[in-house]
Amino acid sequence: TSQLTHGPLEFLFTIDEETGLTGAAQLDASLLTGRQLINLDSEEENILYVGCAGGGDSQIKMNAETRPCPSDARTLRISLTGLKGGHSGCDIHLQRGNAICLLARMLLATNLVTSFRLTSLSGGSAHNAIPREAFATVVIASGEERDAVVDGISQEFCAIQAAFKPVDPSMTLKVEDIERQEEHWDADTTASILRLLNSLPHGVDAMSYDIPELVETSNNVATVAQSDGELLITTSTRSSNDADLDALRRRIRAIGELAGAKVQESAAYPGWKPNLQSHLLEIVKTVHKKELGKAPSVKAIHAGLECGILGKKVQGMDMISFGPIIEFPHSPDEQVHIDSVGRFYRLLASTLEALT
Repeated sequence: TSQLTHGPLEFLFTIDEETGLTGAAQLDASLLTGRQLINLDSEEENILYVGCAGGGDSQIKMNAETRPCPSDARTLRISLTGLKGGHSGCDIHLQRGNAICLLARMLLATNLVTSFRLTSLSGGSAHNAIPREAFATVVIASGEERDAVVDGISQEFCAIQAAFKPVDPSMTLKVEDIERQEEHWDADTTASILRLLNSLPHGVDAMSYDIPELVETSNNVATVAQSDGELLITTSTRSSNDADLDALRRRIRAIGELAGAKVQESAAYPGWKPNLQSHLLEIVKTVHKKELGKAPSVKAIHAGLECGILGKKVQGMDMISFGPIIEFPHSPDEQVHIDSVGRFYRLLASTLEALT
């Protein structure tokens, strides 16, 4: 810091940002004396963010008690892998496949024409990541029905693969025989689970009327897993409009309850409403043009930034967010553009000097 010119600074470090913004949510706001906040959690160069979405998770719990499998039953393991996934906020508009939803689509289409029972279902890794993989185990009464199940799943996969090839070209289906399972879900439970997963909304629900190309409201069917006789489905809902966020979460609750499931909702975290008259925004715009030779774009982001929570805790906080180029967060393709880090640092250092 000896090479920087700056006025008084406060540094705020929080925990658990990726898993629910809980560090910011538990912050004692009286610890903060500053009223200008520079958030360094954006991922695109030449863009200043002045707003973000709020959000909240829902957990759907479906009773999934099992019963013994017939001694002559056949068992298949079905794996859908190779999807790109991505961040459930930043990448939701790319319309990539959701492995959980697509596997459920294949299974429901097949279950309508031939009989099988689910014995396991899993997929997804985090509430804020679009699922890249999903897996199911199904029990079939006979070898003849086994072939019908394989054909049905394969046919639906071909249709899905053709539709998603431009965005998910590496999508892969694997169907394999495995050892006989001891238990499975009954026909009604199997059907209810598949209907529920096919009914849950995933992807963009509404675009902003005010800000071009901004996703306003979306939902991510994030994870599915089994625990103690229940199937647990987690969804993550985002919106920059609090009323629309509540409305979509009510729809998810209604779908879950119609399927006979229990629905629990986390407390929603607030969005950050843009202030285009921000004094801090004008300073950073001027510095950006001087240091980097171009005027920045001013946008809101369809992801959760801690600015939403901090702005609610500290009334009158003037905020802005910028950062280096980071692509495909929350996926194996995540990468930072190294040359953008130096430009990001210059912008930050010059902004601190301009604020003295």
